[in-house]
Amino acid sequence: MNYARLRADNQFLALDELEALNGSPPLHHFNAVALYEGDPTVASKASFLKSSGLLLKISSDLDEALSSLRGICVSLDLDVVMGSRRDELSEVSRLSRSLSLSRRCRPADLIVSDGLFLVGLRSSSRDTKSLASHLRRPFVQSGIMNPELARALVNLSRPKRTVLDPFAGTGSLLIEAAWRGFRCVGIDAERNMLIKARANLEALDYQCLLLNGSATQIPLVHVEAIATDPPYGRSTKVWGTELRLLYQQFFLSASEVLKKGGFLSFSTDSKFDWTDDLVSTGLTPRRIHYVYSHRSLSRAIYVVEKK
Repeated sequence: MNYARLRADNQFLALDELEALNGSPPLHHFNAVALYEGDPTVASKASFLKSSGLLLKISSDLDEALSSLRGICVSLDLDVVMGSRRDELSEVSRLSRSLSLSRRCRPADLIVSDGLFLVGLRSSSRDTKSLASHLRRPFVQSGIMNPELARALVNLSRPKRTVLDPFAGTGSLLIEAAWRGFRCVGIDAERNMLIKARANLEALDYQCLLLNGSATQIPLVHVEAIATDPPYGRSTKVWGTELRLLYQQFFLSASEVLKKGGFLSFSTDSKFDWTDDLVSTGLTPRRIHYVYSHRSLSRAIYVVEKK
């Protein structure tokens, strides 16, 4: 069995990302920790998973939990979730003396959550270096989606080979799709945006197919995954089209081109509720997550399936 440490600021989004990447829901979860079967290196692909690896022990007794590391050279990291059992943590230093500890050895996690001690050998961590590098690109603009959330959207769309972003903009989601190694296709109605997207991709040594067109008439068929960030600013009109009509037409087009079992993940302003509009086009909302961005914007992340 494996474990994954979840970002505490949005645990349900982290659990959904784990399920999307792993192909099956977690077996159990504690506060900020999930247990699952599957790929122990899943955190290396994720945004909202801090680390993942092989679970060695769960115990209410600290000494028993740490005994699972005896005879193994490890670099031990302690993660206390919301002050769990802090009164016992003074014992960690004393009990750790019986272990073989070195920063040159494999990292291990001691997690304290819900009154339990969980010990595991870490197989992977979130790739913070790539997330930081994706911020360094020639074209950015206000309101742009950060690489962390863009990567999560790509993962939530559950691609196997190809990711489509029909509101490509300056390429934030395309960058994350390319980083994951997927074939990426971006569509935008504004040629200037496509020029910027291409420059951003090339600056990071990525390549995607870019098309000038409309998200309301997607010029593709048999699409397996759509991840996108449609407009949702204060303006009520986009390219001469009312915002609600734009979304409705986009949902209809996405429903027509998505394969059965394919997923659409998209971000929008949390003040909008698109559930009925999605259902009316034959799409099934699976989950909605809420992410605080700044004082004037909280995003809603929709995860939608074509059944």
